[in-house]
Amino acid sequence: MQKSPTRTHSICTKILTAITLCWAFAAQSAEVSAVREYAETTERARYSELLAEFGTNKELPPGYELQVLLALSHYPDLKSVKIRFIIDDVGIPLSSRPLWTSLLRSAKNRTYLVIIDDHLDGPRDVLLLKNQPFNAQVGIIGHELAHTVYYLDRSFFGIATDGVCQLTDCRINFERNTDRRLISHGLGWQRYDHALFVRGRFAASAEAAANIEGGGGAYMSPAELLRIIEGNAIYAE
Repeated sequence: MQKSPTRTHSICTKILTAITLCWAFAAQSAEVSAVREYAETTERARYSELLAEFGTNKELPPGYELQVLLALSHYPDLKSVKIRFIIDDVGIPLSSRPLWTSLLRSAKNRTYLVIIDDHLDGPRDVLLLKNQPFNAQVGIIGHELAHTVYYLDRSFFGIATDGVCQLTDCRINFERNTDRRLISHGLGWQRYDHALFVRGRFAASAEAAANIEGGGGAYMSPAELLRIIEGNAIYAE
């Protein structure tokens, strides 16, 4: 008997949530730390150290090398994984996926792409990485890397299923679970600052931007992110 689309969506959602909870547990078990704010002037002094530890097999994007390395420092599982960061005019602010030609390899031997858009017109230009504060840049790059670390646990067929998910309402849970994964890896404050900055462009005030509930579809509002952050022990200090 053929499953209904609603039942299939429900099953996919439960699977995605279960995988996210597993990642969250693993991250907290690894004693992940959270930083309230990364300041560029302070972090620049340890660039060489970060590059030596987290730059292996990484093609870093010009102008965003430090932000990428700081985000990568929260994902030890990605240390030796091949990741290419590409800047291009693609119409999507940021995206991440495995390189198609490497899909049949084992997860840790694939090449993964993080694509950064460099041109958007009108109010959407707030979504461009180059227009965001440093701490927020680290946060949204961390969101894309949370996708990458998720793909390490996915087979070829699992990734194909995820691709279909992007064409349905399943995408909402997929992206929200990505933010939960990011928070569990200690980048919650950076993602919060990113959401606050983006919402601030369209809200009547900074207070309204921080407190608005929902409204972002697949992406959590600052208020939703803050609620999860406050419930996570690694942010207690």
